[in-house]
Amino acid sequence: MAKELKKHYSARELSAFCLQISLLLRAAIPLDEGLSVMAEDAADEEEKKILLHMSEEVELGSPFSVVLEQVGSYPSYVIRMAKLGEETGTLDQMMASLSEYYEKEYILMKSIKNAVTYPVIMIFMLLVVLFVLFTKVMPIFESVYEQLGARLSPVSMAATRLGGIFSGVALIAGVLLAAAAFVIWLMGRGGKKIQAAERMMDRFKRKSRIALAVANRRFTSVLALTLHSGLELEKGMELAAELVENPAVEEKIKACGEELETGTDYYSAMKNTGLFGGFHVQMIKVGVRSGRLDEVMEEISRSCEEEADTALDNMVNRLEPTMVAVLAVAVGLILLSVMLPLVGVLSAIG
Repeated sequence: MAKELKKHYSARELSAFCLQISLLLRAAIPLDEGLSVMAEDAADEEEKKILLHMSEEVELGSPFSVVLEQVGSYPSYVIRMAKLGEETGTLDQMMASLSEYYEKEYILMKSIKNAVTYPVIMIFMLLVVLFVLFTKVMPIFESVYEQLGARLSPVSMAATRLGGIFSGVALIAGVLLAAAAFVIWLMGRGGKKIQAAERMMDRFKRKSRIALAVANRRFTSVLALTLHSGLELEKGMELAAELVENPAVEEKIKACGEELETGTDYYSAMKNTGLFGGFHVQMIKVGVRSGRLDEVMEEISRSCEEEADTALDNMVNRLEPTMVAVLAVAVGLILLSVMLPLVGVLSAIG
């Protein structure tokens, strides 16, 4: 039954689901009744079946976390935190925190997509403009000058040929890369993985400042939530390691966990493994001594989120003037190539 109902939820959908569950619990509405109400306004038939199935199971006495796991549509993070909320009697608060977490995930992923889409469109348009200039506009001028008894310089003609070839090859390569990325995305949704693509992504996640900032934000956000719910730091770090999706940060988290097992204090373990540095380490030290480590992690999470946003903005801000400069230089060289022979023709006529 669970397999038949399996559905992939986006971060935005998970945020809305967790928020609705939190509101139901705070209003003291039985979950089975609340899930039935949610099913009435479900986005599609598949989601409606899932919610009705969950309502029936909860009505039969199954714990909410067990029902979430049976359905097979929800991340392990949601299931484990729901179970922790049931054990501590804070399921409403836990679901509200999860809603906030997934809402931030949605906003962050949307920002990354927008930041990547804009440069890609800029580069594509630049290549199209250059291709048209080199392959369509310049040959017209060559033909006109031949009729007037003049010719473009050999350097200009060679540059025109090379520019047309380069821009054409770049456009074809871009289309092929886009097609390959789409195929990899489809295979990823189907559960299949391509080793070469996985290695490239791992390398990017290890080196990219944006990827590291996103991973650190996830790590600190999850750790803050687990600490606030009363879960031990070691267990919280174990759960966070499953969600960061960054091999570099995962290795540091595991190394930190190993140091904690040997008796090293929280501050020293995080500092020694390089999980945090500079001002963040000082904040953690204060948080450990004051017993407010969860609040400190929330603050560091906000800082990492701002760092990711800044890195995205810087990437776009650097790329835009570069594209404008390349286009300006190309157009300027084309104008010079066209105008110089024209000046010679006009001089001869004069």
